[in-house]
Amino acid sequence: MNLLRTFVLACMVAAVAAQDPAAGKGAEKGPSKEVAEQIAVLKEAQADKKFAQDARGVEAIDKLLIKAQAGVDPKDQTAIVKALESTLMTGKLRPSDGAQLYVGAAAALGRSGPEGAKVLKEAYASKRFPVKTEWVMLRTHFLRNIGFTKDESQIKFLMSEAVRSPEPALMAAAGEALGNYEESKETVRKEIVSELLRKYGELSEMASNLGASVDAQNAQERLSAIRDKWNTSLGVLTKQNFTVFRDWQHWHNKNKSLPW
Repeated sequence: MNLLRTFVLACMVAAVAAQDPAAGKGAEKGPSKEVAEQIAVLKEAQADKKFAQDARGVEAIDKLLIKAQAGVDPKDQTAIVKALESTLMTGKLRPSDGAQLYVGAAAALGRSGPEGAKVLKEAYASKRFPVKTEWVMLRTHFLRNIGFTKDESQIKFLMSEAVRSPEPALMAAAGEALGNYEESKETVRKEIVSELLRKYGELSEMASNLGASVDAQNAQERLSAIRDKWNTSLGVLTKQNFTVFRDWQHWHNKNKSLPW
């Protein structure tokens, strides 16, 4: 099962739900046999210590996601989130280069609202996926999908990771995730933009003023990792289109007190 297929399918389902006001509102009454069956398949895959059924597990996640977006009984929705949580947090740990089951679970949790965000944050903080190079890519999936939930209670956490994470890829992913809050109140959007620009400016200054020092090289590495993703998020939040910090700073200084 291709990891990209899981991600693309999740995006397609979310897009359909966003376009159709009726999507997700016709929830089934009572437990769904299909939901129970797919959760059973997922649990079986998760419990397989040889990981031979992971592809079936990802397929089950796809089906659960489609079912949830179409509308399910609240008890079934809770059961789906718990099954996804179990997939991430229990069972024999998959190798970091064979983590398609975890990527699929993260994508589905990203479409599960605040409850999904809570699980993703717990997985990110867990010692199960420590801050080591081999787990950085999976951890970026956790951050991006927290953003997809649009849970505003996670904004402070995402801002903290964006400006304080020791890993450039995680800084980039957290900043990217913050771009999902374009529908939040103006005060919230302005706070996000101000915090990102503060760090953006700090890194830009360090990269240009310290020559070939280690600090300058580190700043350049971070800038290279975050620039495109942060520019995109800043553009979504402000409806502007700049690509370098100086232009963002100039615009922000003139417009931070005006309505956006």
